[in-house]
Amino acid sequence: MSEINEDYDTATESTSIYSMVATFRVSSTHPLVVDGRDVQGLVQELEDVTELLDNEHVTVRGWYDVSGLHHDADLLVWLHGDTAEGLQWGLRELRRSNLLSPLIRVSSSLGVHADGEAPLALDEQPYQWIAVAQRAPLDLAIFEADEVADLASPTAELPVAPRIGRFIELVEIIEVLQ
Repeated sequence: MSEINEDYDTATESTSIYSMVATFRVSSTHPLVVDGRDVQGLVQELEDVTELLDNEHVTVRGWYDVSGLHHDADLLVWLHGDTAEGLQWGLRELRRSNLLSPLIRVSSSLGVHADGEAPLALDEQPYQWIAVAQRAPLDLAIFEADEVADLASPTAELPVAPRIGRFIELVEIIEVLQ
């Protein structure tokens, strides 16, 4: 995972920070088949794409295993950056990678943190669990917790069921998708 971009520390009141979450599932007609010899190259390619994004002020906040927690998804990625266009570009770059290109995107949502007030969590390491729901256009509800049970209370009042996922390292993506 990439580090938080230092530019966020100097955000002004006129700066907005955007978050995008996208979920993917394995295709039943084109499943991902990975030979053990392929793992290092696939992970390295995704690390390289993540570094490219970071150089363009798009940060991969985390990768999350959502398999078994929602009927139509296996993997969730959380991006944040200073423009919506940058996040769109970043998502396209990730989708071009050999690991993600065979996946089917199930959903993606964009939210804005206005007035330069990024969630405090962006300055910390990701928590073990995440819950994400789109409340309204550009209004994402994102909750993080160390234990999945701790997400029950804050998500109880959401108008839609959130996607819940467990934080994983890049190399674990392959296990999730097999």
